[in-house]
Amino acid sequence: VTSDCEPFTSSCTRVFTVTEPEPLSITCPEAYRTDACLTQADVDAAFATWLATASSGGGCGGELTNNNQGAPNYCGGSTEETFTYTSTCFPFITTCSSTFYVTYPEPLSITCPEPYTANACETQTDIDAAFATWLTTASASGGCNGDLSYGEPSAPSYCGGSTTVTFTYTSTCFPYETTCSSTFT
Repeated sequence: VTSDCEPFTSSCTRVFTVTEPEPLSITCPEAYRTDACLTQADVDAAFATWLATASSGGGCGGELTNNNQGAPNYCGGSTEETFTYTSTCFPFITTCSSTFYVTYPEPLSITCPEPYTANACETQTDIDAAFATWLTTASASGGCNGDLSYGEPSAPSYCGGSTTVTFTYTSTCFPYETTCSSTFT
């Protein structure tokens, strides 16, 4: 301030401060592994929940995004996501990455019944019962949503003969099918 009278000038100083924002921070979800053979809808839901666990802070006007590539297939696989936090103040960007895994199912495995030979001259009822029991000794595992089938074979005649049965195990994940055959005589 200046004046024509004494004191001719007077002054003061003050500081106007804009505080600096908190440093940028980003926290990626922990790598996540889920079991194979869920439905794709279940994998998609778990993936969406996993994506939502990322967090960020600091900077000014921050925005958290990711390069969502979609969940992996329910039959197995992985998706690596990059999370980016953008600020309107320096530093402008920080990133992190994490991976969502779906475990691959066990390989398909099928075990046919051992070839079986019944004694001659048993009754047809006994042969039918032995054949029905023999069919149940087949086993299979692996894949997803597996189904072991063998059609509707008939037991051979009690007077002699044989029936060869092809057992098929199907899965909703690749490889989709495996087979084996065995004979009841």
